[in-house]
Amino acid sequence: MTNHLRTCVLIDDDEDDQLIFQTVLNMHFPNYQLSAFSSFEKAKPFILSKSKNIDALFIDLNMPKSNGIDCLNFLRSQAEFQDKPIIIYSTSNNPDDAKMCIKNGATAFMTKPSRVNDLVEELNKYLEK
Repeated sequence: MTNHLRTCVLIDDDEDDQLIFQTVLNMHFPNYQLSAFSSFEKAKPFILSKSKNIDALFIDLNMPKSNGIDCLNFLRSQAEFQDKPIIIYSTSNNPDDAKMCIKNGATAFMTKPSRVNDLVEELNKYLEK
C-alpha cells in the first residue's frame, strides 16, 4: 500500500506565518506536504501545473499585487478548482471581509489564530487526518 501524500498550498507573504503553518502541518498532518508561496504570481505556475494533485489551498487576504480575492476569483474561474477547498487565511477578523470572501466563492474564511493549538483545531476542519 502506497502512502500518498496530499498537497496543501499556502499563499502568504508573511514568512513567519508560512513557518508556523508548515510546522503545524508537519506535526499534526503528516500525510500532507506543503507548497508555500509568498505571492499568487509565484504560486500560479505551480498551481496550474499541479491542479489535479492539490487537495486544499489557503490564501492570505492582504498581499501586495494580487490579493486573496484576486487569487480566489482566478482559481474559481478554472474548472479544476470549482470544487476544491479554498480557504482565505487572514489576520482580519472583520465580518465584512469574511462575507466578501464567501460571496466570491471561498470555502471558508479563517482568521489566523494566535495559538498553535487553535491553528490545529481550524485545520482539522479542512484537512483529513
